[in-house]
Amino acid sequence: MKKKLLIFFSSTLIVVLLSAFEVYYTNGCPYHTGSPADGLTCNSCHYGGVITPTISINVLPAFAPGNMYNPGTTYTISVSGIGYTFYGFDVEIINSQSSIASSVLDFGIMNSISPSETINSPLPGWTYSDIMHTAPKSSSFNFEWTAPLSGVGYLYCALLGVNYNGSTSGDHASFINMTLSPAVTNDVSEVLANDSILNVSIFPNPCSESINIDYYLKSATTVQIRLFDLNGIEVYEFLNIEQQMGQHKLKFNIPHYLLKGLYFMKMNVFSKVKTKKILLK
Repeated sequence: MKKKLLIFFSSTLIVVLLSAFEVYYTNGCPYHTGSPADGLTCNSCHYGGVITPTISINVLPAFAPGNMYNPGTTYTISVSGIGYTFYGFDVEIINSQSSIASSVLDFGIMNSISPSETINSPLPGWTYSDIMHTAPKSSSFNFEWTAPLSGVGYLYCALLGVNYNGSTSGDHASFINMTLSPAVTNDVSEVLANDSILNVSIFPNPCSESINIDYYLKSATTVQIRLFDLNGIEVYEFLNIEQQMGQHKLKFNIPHYLLKGLYFMKMNVFSKVKTKKILLK
């Protein structure tokens, strides 16, 4: 009787251990894109795959030649591969090629479209985020990226081909990177010719303790700047005053009670509203 009980217990333990083992290897690990700040790749743990997967990145609307983005535009980015049945992926879009993770920030704002693509908030030692898989799948991975208003950024992507055997053996990853440059500038003379209202520059974005807002007014008017959450509820008013024509450079402290996450900043000027996404970290 004791022997039978022992066998049952051992079998149950084996099942539990195998289940935990498989769950562990399908959750994935962030910060393995091969960027200088990561210092790690998927191949640091996954090995033995005889096929190197081919990465395909599709962007809608398409980038201009040379991977140039339109400032403030939201793009849908799809990552897919050839060579394996199942894949995982990890993508970062950052503002620097520095190897010091604590000095690197997100470039623009990434947003997941489905539960399988998860945004990872910065872990201790990192000041930028990434988006990755939560379980291997065969279809392409899709997410949104809202471009910043200016600057040069760097997209790093890792695509991991897996045989889905519950371990890291028999897998192999490929990597690709892109330099993203603005298609237009934020020069004031250009803005006056193409935008009869104002040019808005918000930085840093993401932000934590404070945020800078620069803009140009063609004439005196009342300027109202408010912050809304994802439900459209106003959570804070930065500004509501009459201002004179010209360039304005303002700095506001972020209220300590606001939760981290995505917000919408709305500027009401000349009876028109401009909306910008900002991320509080």
